[in-house]
Amino acid sequence: MMEERLKYQKNYNQYMNQKIKEADKIFESINKDLSKKYKGKMVAIDTDSGNYFLGDSALDAYNKAIKKYPRKQFVFKRIGFNVPYFAGAI
Repeated sequence: MMEERLKYQKNYNQYMNQKIKEADKIFESINKDLSKKYKGKMVAIDTDSGNYFLGDSALDAYNKAIKKYPRKQFVFKRIGFNVPYFAGAI
């Protein structure tokens, strides 16, 4: 049982890593243009379609995204930045 769970977890991690890489490519193609007008906004990216949804927060972007794709997983990025969130001291 434990071996099956570990196998599932490894496959899921590989799947999600691939989705994140695909989202990074989509983000790279849209970030420069969008950052002029939407810097600091959040974007929810659907890697299967290449569509993305902008919002003031991750929740706002997510709510817009699930209206079109209610059963999808999304990758979130912040327009104009390399990471969506930062925690810690500068």
